Amino acid sequence: MTIIDGHVHTPYCPHGTGAAMEEYVKEAERKGINTLVFTEHAPLPEGFTDPVPEKDSAMRREDVRAYLDEGARLREKYAGRVDVRCGFEVDYIEGFENDTRRFLEEHREAAAHSILSVHFVKAGGSWFCLDYSADSFEEKAREVGVDQLYKAYGMAMEKAAEKPFGEVNPPVLGHINLIHKFRRRIRPETDPVNWASILEKAAQSGYVLDFNHAGIRKPEYRETYPEPWMVEEAQRLGLKLQTGSDAHSPEDVGSGFIPE
Repeated sequence: MTIIDGHVHTPYCPHGTGAAMEEYVKEAERKGINTLVFTEHAPLPEGFTDPVPEKDSAMRREDVRAYLDEGARLREKYAGRVDVRCGFEVDYIEGFENDTRRFLEEHREAAAHSILSVHFVKAGGSWFCLDYSADSFEEKAREVGVDQLYKAYGMAMEKAAEKPFGEVNPPVLGHINLIHKFRRRIRPETDPVNWASILEKAAQSGYVLDFNHAGIRKPEYRETYPEPWMVEEAQRLGLKLQTGSDAHSPEDVGSGFIPE
């Protein structure tokens, strides 16, 4: 039986921990996970300015080679024990598709183990990182309207669900309802996102869904991405789900789906 953690970050993530990649692999082996996929945040597209104050949303371009080399070393070292794979978590950012496509074409092998996610939406004339913090989300919602944030996210996710990068498109669609991360604190009266359409498009595109358990650890959410009814609908549509912890530290590998 294959037990996979398909969404794992590394010390190359500026907002994670400094723990070595090998520590994540050791934790996976300890917990009986036999496939571990590193999916570090790919460098943001050329010309796109990281909107978070610390400018720490993604890895640096100059670190890509070292990251992939370490992934290859660990794959060889742990062969037969843990199947280590190395990809990226790539952002779909409308208007920056060309640079994103070039990056994926340059790293085709890693693209095959990657995730396509939406973290950034354009709202009120500027880019906004929707999962940065509950405070920033609430402040932006007051500025532009929480409905507008949800609608912007839904439109971006619909486009991501159509596999915009063709043959080099990541095979996994990341935490599709990430916009819900702070909904216990602030939410629209009625969710304006057409989740059924997103799921249908993902199924038509042949995606695998990131069954992301990080949401369970988020105090303003406390559920998986996708949430239970979406999981049921995804399964009805024939979508496969891939378990992922979205670990940013070794102890979170397998969190939410591997019992301690």
